[in-house]
Order: sequence, then C-alpha cells, then structure tokens
Amino acid sequence: MIESEPATTGCRSCGVVAYSHGRRDVLLIDVPCFGRPVLLVWRKRTWRCHESRCPVGSWTEWHEGLARPRALLTTRACWWAISQTRREHASVSGVDRQLGATSKTVWGSIEPLLQAMADDETRFEKVVALGVDEHIWHHVSAKPIEAGGRGPKELTGTVDLTRDQQGRLRARLLDLVPGRTGAAYADWLTARGEAFRSGVKVAALDPFQGYKTAIDDHLQDAVAALDAFHMVKLGTAAVDECRRRVQQETLDHRGSKSDPLYRIQKLKRPRFSAVPMRVTALGWGLRSGLARTRLG
Repeated sequence: MIESEPATTGCRSCGVVAYSHGRRDVLLIDVPCFGRPVLLVWRKRTWRCHESRCPVGSWTEWHEGLARPRALLTTRACWWAISQTRREHASVSGVDRQLGATSKTVWGSIEPLLQAMADDETRFEKVVALGVDEHIWHHVSAKPIEAGGRGPKELTGTVDLTRDQQGRLRARLLDLVPGRTGAAYADWLTARGEAFRSGVKVAALDPFQGYKTAIDDHLQDAVAALDAFHMVKLGTAAVDECRRRVQQETLDHRGSKSDPLYRIQKLKRPRFSAVPMRVTALGWGLRSGLARTRLG
C-alpha cells in the first residue's frame, strides 16, 4: 500500500488552492517479485476546488512516473513486460501469467508505449550501416485484421548495423513494412528522406535482386554488401553440389556411408564456414557464380 506525502495543491484549471476531498484506493499490477504477481494499492488523494465558477470541481491525483491516468499496470510493469518479450524471449502468455493479468489488460497497457516508440523518428538518425531482409510473420490467413485475419504474411525488415564508438555491433530493428518486394524496400527508403539516405554508407542485404535494385536506385553512394550468413549458406551449397557431382561422376551412384565423399560431407561444411570473408559490392555476383562453379 502506497500513498503520496501531504502537500499543498492548486487547481489545475484556475490555480486556486484546493482542499482534500478524501481518498480512494486504486489497484495497480506491478513487476513480479520472487516469482509471484504483485499488486499495489495506491491510496489516491482526491481534491476539490473552492472556486464555485471553476469547471473542474474535483479531481484525483496522478503520478506520471508511477502510472498513467486510469492505468491498470504501473509504468515499470509495462516496461518490464516489453523487456521480457524483446530481450528475454518470453512468450506473451508467460508474461501474462507472471503479472497475474489477462492478455487484453497487458496489451492495452503496453500498446501506447509501443506506438510512441514506433512514431519516434529519432531512431532513424545517424544510421551508417543499414541491413534488410525478409520476414514471414505468420503462416495463416492473410486477410486484413479487421476481417478476422492476421494481416500480411510477408514483411520487409530493416536493421541498424552501425557500430558504436567502441566498435561493437548493436543491431536494432528500425522498421517492418508489409511486402517482400523490392518496391516495398524502395518505398521505405523514399519515405525516410534524402538526409537519411545520404548518411547510409553500407547497405547489407540477402541475395534478392529486388532489394539490390532498390539499393542501386536510392542508395547510390552506399556499398552493397551480401551478409555473411547468406555468403556461408551459398558457399556450403556450392561445396555440397560439387561433392554430389563428383560422387555421381566417379562412382555412378548417390553417396552411401561407406563412400569417402559422403563421410566427409559434414567435415567440409564447418571448414568452409570458418574461412574469413570480406564481402563488398563485388560479392553480389557470387550468388549466381557460386551456383555455377565447378570446384572439382
């Protein structure tokens, strides 16, 4: 149970010194403690204005650092729930269970904070290295949310890959837009403005021609770089293709556990993955080149 210290308060409308109008208890869900849900009982002070012509009349105190007006969760409980899903890989149902609240209550409390972060354009400032990749949001109906569906399945995600002053990479998600096309990425770059596009020096992407076209059209001064994951994936695929081709040409059958090339297939993959690679714009041609390479 908590309450504020006694203090003189003025009317928020006319400024006349108000007098106490009693208290009322408000329940707030707080951050869990020792694995159990926590409830705060906030004994809110109520006030009344002496001025008869004042349109306010009476009101209840509130504290922005503790909870928003008419909130069901404390402010720190809202940020705790966001942190659990973003950084601790907690499920939504698990967060609800730890807080002792329903999904509707938790989502209704954290949605304004998430919307405020989504509307904050300052996250696009000082982005020097920009990454893009597609993302499959779900595998069910793509009907609009208003019609009972989950909305679009395919999304294009952009990530800030700029290193900090110590040279450490702290990748952070910038945005997700509907569509898995070059046009979706191009429209997003156009919406960011010339100041943002001119600041990007390195543009990382997966081997998709649509994203490469958008980079060529809107990030002319940036170096296009194929990300290391897809480089290793394409390289290991080329090694496997070469191994299978040589296996078929030399022994005229698919590999079996007694064949030397079959026994070393897993050994070749980690050795290839361990090769250090520096990817620049020249690496873009490796997608088609690796697929045709004969490494025999």
